[in-house]
Amino acid sequence: MYIPSTACASGKIAVRVKLPEKQAKTIVLILHGATLPSIIFDLPCAQDKPTMLSYMAAKGYATYSLDFRGYGLSSKPTEMDDPSVAGSPLITHTDAAADVDDVVQMIQERHPGVPIVLVGFSWGSSIGGYIATHSNWVSKLVLLGPVYSYKNPAWQELADSSDSTKINPGIKSYRIASRERWCGLWDRELRGRDASWRDPSTFKALLDHIESTDVDWAEKTKNKGCIRIPTGVLADALRTYNQNPIYDASKIQCPTLVLRGEYDTASLCADADGLMATLTCQKQRLDIADATHYGILEQGAERFFEAITDFIEDDYPL
Repeated sequence: MYIPSTACASGKIAVRVKLPEKQAKTIVLILHGATLPSIIFDLPCAQDKPTMLSYMAAKGYATYSLDFRGYGLSSKPTEMDDPSVAGSPLITHTDAAADVDDVVQMIQERHPGVPIVLVGFSWGSSIGGYIATHSNWVSKLVLLGPVYSYKNPAWQELADSSDSTKINPGIKSYRIASRERWCGLWDRELRGRDASWRDPSTFKALLDHIESTDVDWAEKTKNKGCIRIPTGVLADALRTYNQNPIYDASKIQCPTLVLRGEYDTASLCADADGLMATLTCQKQRLDIADATHYGILEQGAERFFEAITDFIEDDYPL
């Protein structure tokens, strides 16, 4: 389904929905990360397995996810039609949070009075943390593969070589990425691992869907097999790299779960340690063995889903 964007007159936000058979007891709203849109929550890790959305719905939760503007099936800012790629990075955490606000308004109209659990994956965890410190509707928060405040060496190239607090001047309003680069981090984390961790049919379905979301532009501009991705996330990541987080975790008041994979090189263990030390709310931490940053699409995906549902059902008040 699509809803209009209040932040952009011509904008539309794509929303994925999976509803339980009976009246929902809880809402689960899931936020995607820097590159891959919400399709990652709507694909099974293998043919006979549930998707993250369907798993949550089967547990009795009305489950929603969205593509932020500029991503997936949502509309793209008009600046992303500029072939010169001029301008400052588009779609930062504040823009994404505005999209979430639009979706939450729709959810609350459809499910009045039902508590909402917010799940943020990767960059989405930063957006989730930001929202949790700037609103009062988040009943519980799951920071999945979170990035918070750590000088990850992999992100050094985001900074200006003469001033690490400023973004690399080569980073413009959006980037053009080929099919081979969409899952580069995942490919690197899987090197040397058992091939069964990632199902080939699921991986192909993921890439095919992502390519289809920008195929008209790709054909028109002769960029076959490429998509456009906003770079606002890179500006946010630079703040993380400079240990200037986009939200203050000590101000989160709702119960919070920090959840990551053992071999996650984006959500580093040291960063999760610092996040846990900063959180002052009721909190839990779980590292899932034999999983990468994209563990929710790997053979052990249901361990992540179970951890989230166990946390939702825990005695912490909603």
